[in-house]
Amino acid sequence: MNKIRIASLAATIAIIATAAAAQTPVKTGIVVRGVNGDLPRTCDFSREEVDQSGRMTGASVQCKKDGTLREVLAHLPATFNAYCQVRAADLGGARLITAPLADNPEHCDLSAITPKDAQRRFGAAVQR
Repeated sequence: MNKIRIASLAATIAIIATAAAAQTPVKTGIVVRGVNGDLPRTCDFSREEVDQSGRMTGASVQCKKDGTLREVLAHLPATFNAYCQVRAADLGGARLITAPLADNPEHCDLSAITPKDAQRRFGAAVQR
């Protein structure tokens, strides 16, 4: 019986450790937001969910701690024909955490910033 409890506890600890590692704050490197459509275009965050203070609660972006543009773009879904970019350090008080998906290890969540401020910081789109 004790072996079962120990195995169960070990499995629980592994799940918690994996979840914590999957949500690491990112403060360095390049952050990318995919864009579709005709250029010139900016990154549109207007449809993102916001909290009572008007700050986003989790917009999809691509990032990697210390990641270069090439590394971060490597997993940007092919459905995007362009992208906007910003340095993670230039996002000010925004919250940027890793949120990897099975087919996209560079997927991240951007929150605690207004959609308008995010659009301004990411700037104009670049053709892929």
